[in-house]
Amino acid sequence: MQPPARWRAGEEVRGWPGVLASWVSGDGAWYVPCLASLETIQELCRKENLTCKSLGITNRNLKSYEVEYLCDYKVEEGTEYFLVKWKGWPESSNTWVALKNLKCPLLLQYFHSDKNEYLSQLKRGKAVILKNHMKALNPVVAQYIVKKAKQRIALQRWKEELNRKKNHKGMILVENTVDLEGPPLDFYYINEYKPAPGINVMNGITTGCECSDCPAEKCCPEEAGFFLAYNKQKQLKIQPGLPIYECNSYCRCGPECPNRIVQKGTPYSLCIFRTNNGRGWGVKTLQKIKTKRFVMEYVGECDPNLQVFNVFIDNLDLRLPRIALFSTRTIKAGEELTFDYQMKGSLDVTSDSDAVSPTRKRIRTVCKCGAVCCRGYLN
Repeated sequence: MQPPARWRAGEEVRGWPGVLASWVSGDGAWYVPCLASLETIQELCRKENLTCKSLGITNRNLKSYEVEYLCDYKVEEGTEYFLVKWKGWPESSNTWVALKNLKCPLLLQYFHSDKNEYLSQLKRGKAVILKNHMKALNPVVAQYIVKKAKQRIALQRWKEELNRKKNHKGMILVENTVDLEGPPLDFYYINEYKPAPGINVMNGITTGCECSDCPAEKCCPEEAGFFLAYNKQKQLKIQPGLPIYECNSYCRCGPECPNRIVQKGTPYSLCIFRTNNGRGWGVKTLQKIKTKRFVMEYVGECDPNLQVFNVFIDNLDLRLPRIALFSTRTIKAGEELTFDYQMKGSLDVTSDSDAVSPTRKRIRTVCKCGAVCCRGYLN
């Protein structure tokens, strides 16, 4: 399963999607990764009876079968059968298997749960009486079950990818109990600030504090003309609007320095979940968070429970602070994490009186947070 030995530069790569296509130019070898999933490539291999060590397909497991999910159900001559999608095999290889031969209790549980969920949604939420003696599923129900199974697999892969990339202690979970939407295609998980093209980061740190016991001696915040942001319990003690200067990579102090909070990442386990009011994906905590604790860092390109603070660690460029979110009150486990886009100390607030000129009307974005004190708009 090798790609052609040589391609012309700029030539469209066809053939095996997902295979690392390569070609040779005058400057050496070039590689083009494909976006197809590992399972898709494995399906192609098995369909063509090919082995590939890098994909985990060998002569030993080329013909192995593992249930990936259950697609359909029927009863023939008193025997219950399920249509099985085999992991690493194309859907054309799906086969009917007797219930007594299936050893996948969790997948059977998912199948019945998804079936009952769909039927209970019919007739505008009125529950449907399920008949235990049904001989086959309605094709519409079977299609829903398959979509739900594919979504479950996609969300599981997304969760695994997020946890591979994270650089903090807490776990990241993914949840969608609202619809059949899979992972967002425009979502990219990053661990550090990425300036837009053309932005040159200036005022990079070249020196650090000489403290052996921060903050007993003169430390980074004092050098910058500000106060230490945290108390001994690692809680925020400064007012909104003031910057946070943490110790950096040039400082003499070690990783246990009390002035190294944001740079260690969130200590909490969080869940990315699908909201039920059209707001897309949100984040909620899986643990109780006490007030004035660092929660997470916003590293993108309304009763709110998070406050925004600018943080400077290895960079002093005032245009490019790291954006950290701290809890404004105690947050219960399972509660969604929210912050005010116009909160004092983070962004300038423009009043309605001077926001709209007689000749130009401002385009406003409706907020759907649902809080009693919400202004109704993000801007």
